[in-house]
Amino acid sequence: MTNLRRTAARLAISAVAVTGAITATATSASAAVLTDIATGSGKCPANWVCLWSENDFIRGNPNSGYDYGAVGSDGNVSDMGNFYFESKLWRWKGMQDHTSSVVNNTGSSICFYENNGYSGLEFKIGPREKWSSVPSWINDKISSFKHC
Repeated sequence: MTNLRRTAARLAISAVAVTGAITATATSASAAVLTDIATGSGKCPANWVCLWSENDFIRGNPNSGYDYGAVGSDGNVSDMGNFYFESKLWRWKGMQDHTSSVVNNTGSSICFYENNGYSGLEFKIGPREKWSSVPSWINDKISSFKHC
């Protein structure tokens, strides 16, 4: 009978541990976001993922007349359209399908996706990688990203 009680106690402790892990994951799902990162890969904070609208980590094309942006997050982002800016173009459009360069300043791999909700084409980069120009097949098509 003692073994049965020990097993039941271990199962109860395991259930509490699993519930705690699920709660922690759900709580950490709300990521912090920066919507005004300056030009340059060195402007991406430690443990963040940063995306720029132009190649070479430039936050705007000086010849376009538009103030494009750069954004960053310390967590997963399922809809890049939720990034809004206080500039003439981005106030209403967000960063959906406008990424040309990325920095992964985290210790894990990051997967970028063509569609919201982490679906469609996938572009994966490793920890601490910097891409001054993402491949043409995903350029201006990134809609979501997550740790993978």
